[in-house]
Amino acid sequence: MTGTLLSVPATAASLVQAAPSYADPGSGTSGVSGQSSGSMTTGVRAASPSTVVYLRYGSTGSYVKTVQQRLGGLAVDGIFGTRTLAKVKAFQQTHHLAVDGIVGPLTWNALGGFPGSTPPPPTTPSCQVTVLRYGASGSLVSSAQSKLGGIAVDGVFGAATLSRVKSFQSSKGLVADGIIGPLTWNALGGFPCGTPAPTPPPPSSGQGLSAVVSIAEKYLGVPYVWGGSYPSQGFDCSGLTSYVYKQAGLYIPRTASQQQAYMKRTYNPQPGDLVFFGSPAYHVGIYVSPGMMIAAPKPGDVVKKQTIWTTPSGYGTLR
Repeated sequence: MTGTLLSVPATAASLVQAAPSYADPGSGTSGVSGQSSGSMTTGVRAASPSTVVYLRYGSTGSYVKTVQQRLGGLAVDGIFGTRTLAKVKAFQQTHHLAVDGIVGPLTWNALGGFPGSTPPPPTTPSCQVTVLRYGASGSLVSSAQSKLGGIAVDGVFGAATLSRVKSFQSSKGLVADGIIGPLTWNALGGFPCGTPAPTPPPPSSGQGLSAVVSIAEKYLGVPYVWGGSYPSQGFDCSGLTSYVYKQAGLYIPRTASQQQAYMKRTYNPQPGDLVFFGSPAYHVGIYVSPGMMIAAPKPGDVVKKQTIWTTPSGYGTLR
């Protein structure tokens, strides 16, 4: 195994903080000259979970095999040659990273994380009550909708939710202002603080898929945000698909590659199935009709209905 060892935390947020101010965000190389800021070393020691190994043309070993396997379309021989270099550069370009052909922290992260990286511990939810009102969105709105009952649990505080909140407040002798504050939360059974996340439902055999496209259309125009999983945060491609499926009562994993592995491959996609690009997948959209999908495309763009702009690597379904 060869590569450059750099001890930095292997999480997306800390990777950016750990890089020097002049670093190229794609790999940690100099943004001025494009030359590596570190030197190549031989694999004298194994990388710890908090160490990211930089790989580049000429590197060899098990980490190169991991990269080749995740990129797909390559011989998994552990040799970082010209074909692997070209594949890395193409991957970086599609993920809007610096196209330097070096697998550094952000490229590892886009590939699913450095092997052995320990995910950050979950944060303890705040016990401060969050006030919700018309126009709010997110998981707390979904929680309130579940407690209210009789309305769609879609995480969007729209007209139907407003009407239901006012009716509930009237029935409890509260001020019917349509705002979910401390007293309304209390009447609903308490603000959801410190409670464990619900266990995802088992895979569906098709129930709910007919609603996927109509649910996705509600989020047209939501900005693309890398790592975004809720309307209030913004969405990345797999954040959109996992959130929409959840609203339809269907469980799928969070990332595009995980979703691709989890779902059954189909050669006859139906509305609501998923469109995958790459193997393992680096991008995913919701199939709408022949040649059309709904997707969160890239930074600076928004969730939109668009043409399937290139040949997909495949389609996935829960049917």
